[in-house]
Amino acid sequence: MSKILTTPFGAFTAQIDHTLEKEIEAYLGIPYARAEAFELPELVDSYSEMPANGGLGLRFPQQDVPPLMNRFLKMPMMRPEILTNTDKTSEDAFVLNIWTDGTDGKKPVLVFMHGGGFTYGSGTTPLYNGRHLAAKGIVVVTVNYRLGIAGFLPVVKADGTLSANRGFYDQQCALRWVRKHIALFGGDENNITLMGQSAGGLSAFTQMLSVESSQYFDKLIVCSAGEPKCLTKDRASEIWEDFKTKNHISSVEQLMKMSGKKLLKYRIPLEITSSPVMDGKLLSEDTASAMIQGRFPFKPVLIGSTGDEMKMVDNKSWYKKLGIAMNEADFQKKCETVYGEAGTRLAEAVRPTTKDLPDLQFKMIKIPMFHASVLRALERFAKKTNAYGYRMNYVPGFWKGIRGAYHCAELPLFFGTIRDIPDIPKDAMELNQKQSEVLQNDWIAFMKTGVLPGGEAFAVSEKIRIYDGTGFRDLPFPHKEQIRAVYDSDLFDRMQKDFMRGRDQSFIA
Repeated sequence: MSKILTTPFGAFTAQIDHTLEKEIEAYLGIPYARAEAFELPELVDSYSEMPANGGLGLRFPQQDVPPLMNRFLKMPMMRPEILTNTDKTSEDAFVLNIWTDGTDGKKPVLVFMHGGGFTYGSGTTPLYNGRHLAAKGIVVVTVNYRLGIAGFLPVVKADGTLSANRGFYDQQCALRWVRKHIALFGGDENNITLMGQSAGGLSAFTQMLSVESSQYFDKLIVCSAGEPKCLTKDRASEIWEDFKTKNHISSVEQLMKMSGKKLLKYRIPLEITSSPVMDGKLLSEDTASAMIQGRFPFKPVLIGSTGDEMKMVDNKSWYKKLGIAMNEADFQKKCETVYGEAGTRLAEAVRPTTKDLPDLQFKMIKIPMFHASVLRALERFAKKTNAYGYRMNYVPGFWKGIRGAYHCAELPLFFGTIRDIPDIPKDAMELNQKQSEVLQNDWIAFMKTGVLPGGEAFAVSEKIRIYDGTGFRDLPFPHKEQIRAVYDSDLFDRMQKDFMRGRDQSFIA
């Protein structure tokens, strides 16, 4: 069943769905921008086609992950619920998707940026289906943005100008569209929460620190991501020159003639998958300086991570590549040569909560990559705005919990799509839905009011909300003393670089 919504700037088709005794309208594939290859996007806000959207799931070109791999690896990021295999691939996938329980009223709006290491993903993967949140009175928007080489490789054009941050500009353009038009879909254009997870979380963080982008939303939720590390224009140009040399590319014009599918054969430099460029427009200064000096807008912030972030790559066949020591002597040697005294102290603090040596190392790695980033962001945001922290320790009930509270474990609970995942035992599903209700109630209240119900802002108590069991506890930030003790050392940088040396594109972020 479908319907047509006619607005002053175009007509849109909606698929009709039902959940939680509500009728939900899903407007899929709405164009928000157009752009030539390696150029910045231009806003689209008038439509001549009838209807303006195709009602389909679209995605930008990306590598497919064979679903059968999941049976062997049991990797949450390869589950069918997060893969994009059912989407139509297009180099013109500048679309957003909207779920609403009706076009009347002024409902809080959630704009979600998907993760995927800036190399894969889309807004219509089943995990992010917005129908269950829409049934609770939220207008949900998911956004596609250019990926990989097309979206993020800095290139120097023939006239000498640098083209960078294209994927971030796509996101900015979508935010402009939502602020301008979401009221026609039942959303409150003055109550928009921007949310992202992993690469999408880093994207949301970047948009918060962009003077222009921050005008287009009112609250921020960042999941499993921290403060982005910026590249200078000079460093971006060096990356481009190095890319050309390694891949025997003569100019950006050569890339522009390639199809999106052909571009996939080139590996995107890992340095740029977490580093926006200070181009003077999207970002005019280093994000660390902006955070330290408080040069960001007053918007309520909720930021956190999961308890077992690194379980996504905890696979014995990857241990050697990742530099995971398999015996105590090798681990002690690594502490001496790579981590140093600060790393040894951190290991001693973390060891009592671990089950074996690999588990200790993965838990050590997740601290700089995720937990320390969250703590530092909370400290800096808390000086100027209402900042709340969380830790998702609840283990979703499939695969007998072998992946723990894995990277993105909060998403199926928040979106309510945990109920759509097959093959979960009935007793486990009952627990899942109880925790889902707790998480949804908290975060929906935050989207409405900018306050986490019953919780204190981080500046007041230095506590964060720990979700476990089927409820939550407000506790001091775990290991904060040990983390702060090594802030001024280079331990975290050394740990991240050591891990990233062994990471390749088959490890999905």
